[in-house]
Amino acid sequence: MRKRRKKAVIEYDYEAAYNKALEDLEEDQVQRILQGSRKATVYATKEIRAGDQLEVEIYPEFVRGQQAEIPPTAAQKEKHRKAQWNLNEKNSRKQCERVINANFGDRDIWATFTYTDADMPATMEEALKNMQNYIRRLNYQRKKRGLKNARYVYTTEGTQEGRFHHHIVMDGDIDMDTVEELWIKGRRNQVRRLDKDEDGLTGMAKYITKEKKKKSQKKWTPSKGLKKPEEKVNHYKFKAKDVREMAADSSCIRDKMTRWYGQQGYTFAKAEVRYNDVNGRFYINARLHRQPERTGKWKTGRKNRAGGRGGGSRTARQRKREEDGSAGGSSGKRSRSR
Repeated sequence: MRKRRKKAVIEYDYEAAYNKALEDLEEDQVQRILQGSRKATVYATKEIRAGDQLEVEIYPEFVRGQQAEIPPTAAQKEKHRKAQWNLNEKNSRKQCERVINANFGDRDIWATFTYTDADMPATMEEALKNMQNYIRRLNYQRKKRGLKNARYVYTTEGTQEGRFHHHIVMDGDIDMDTVEELWIKGRRNQVRRLDKDEDGLTGMAKYITKEKKKKSQKKWTPSKGLKKPEEKVNHYKFKAKDVREMAADSSCIRDKMTRWYGQQGYTFAKAEVRYNDVNGRFYINARLHRQPERTGKWKTGRKNRAGGRGGGSRTARQRKREEDGSAGGSSGKRSRSR
């Protein structure tokens, strides 16, 4: 007996396909959508694991003969080029956030580097060159101390007014004073220890990759050899019936996610249900996380004005004790301006 060949799935940009948030609609509108959504549909489940974070994306798949049900993406609509650009920017920020969660944790370092007026670069290219020179100086000092090259992700942002600054997340193998002193272009710099909370490093990652209200230049750059977020797609966890139940009752999302992922140590955080009014299909995105491990060495401090956490300025002796991990009762982190 000949084995039936599985129909080939048509690849499409599912993140560009949904266009309405279910929570923004009136209850009677949602009921009409649910009543008209009983077409035979295969839903794929994509799992993206990055450190302690798990994202679950559920979206419909289509095979040959169903092309008409795949909405045209913004890239296919000439008048929607800006929408596609915005989508690309959003996906880039999401990938940066995932890379940070996959590679960094407590005791690693987050720094913000600024410029004096005299040293302000004129272009993004010049700003990026300044960071490349900084990385060379950093790696030179690390090599002198028997350390490998730094692992890092940095973002560079330029405003419409032509001012630039950098955020960098790096491993914590070198002391914070050296990290700050090697940046020679500005004075109002901040250096602090990372401290995972119940959402891992997602809050910090969103802060340094956040979308600006005004269009600005922004680029993120990773070092070589970083771990990539793990992605896996399956078709057995959530069926069309499950998707309709989750769309009809948001509390079902928590229950179903907990059933599948709770035994792996994940806790449900939040979810969003969207749909497309062309094909009537649903798109669900959920975020879960594991409780970060605590060593007790670095404790949470108060929030600073830059959006992170950290205590005030430290004396040299206190900073030395923090680097040695023996500062009992301190925040284990600092943020300061020079």
